[in-house]
Amino acid sequence: MKQMEFDESYLNEIFEDLHNLETHFIKEASIFLQTNTYTMDLYYSAIINRAIALIRGFITLSKENNYVSSIPLIRIQVDNCLRFYATTLVDDYDAFFMDFMKGEHVGNIPDASGKKMTDTYLVKKLNKLFPGIHKLYKNTSGYVHLSNQHTFLQTSIVKERTIGIRIGNFDFYNIDKKVDFAYNMFKASEILLDLIKNWTVHKMKGLDT
Repeated sequence: MKQMEFDESYLNEIFEDLHNLETHFIKEASIFLQTNTYTMDLYYSAIINRAIALIRGFITLSKENNYVSSIPLIRIQVDNCLRFYATTLVDDYDAFFMDFMKGEHVGNIPDASGKKMTDTYLVKKLNKLFPGIHKLYKNTSGYVHLSNQHTFLQTSIVKERTIGIRIGNFDFYNIDKKVDFAYNMFKASEILLDLIKNWTVHKMKGLDT
């Protein structure tokens, strides 16, 4: 994002934009579920439901200044994008869905070219359609697993040779970082919505066209 001065009102605007995305997710689902139901409709509905839950969770936790818990949800939303995008790379929707329902990890399922759809493979291909999502994937992954990001957050230099450690205090970030995190959650959710819209159009035209 372009550097500028932010305040709480700007952050709340992004929260509101995030909340409004829920309406759009439900609208898309209602459209493609009005026609004949395909196996992928069940898969996509689960992703949409998960996406909405993640958005609500992110907003709730962020408003409590518990960004240690809310930031990983951005990475999980990116995961929703990858799982959705994977279905556009296969020849047989039904075979993909059956493998998924049997518990097969998407990363072990090959696409139409025979490539296994690992996260690394998917995010690099998706980045060609949505530049920046690969960087978002890498940056937010550091908040999912315990990393130096967490260590840096809880420590501070009090004075020479003295380090302060904060336990039970989660409000580590200034307003600029909070806005950045909220914006990234919005972008990940928006990318997912675009992918869902493409499925709606594809289905309305007929899967074989």
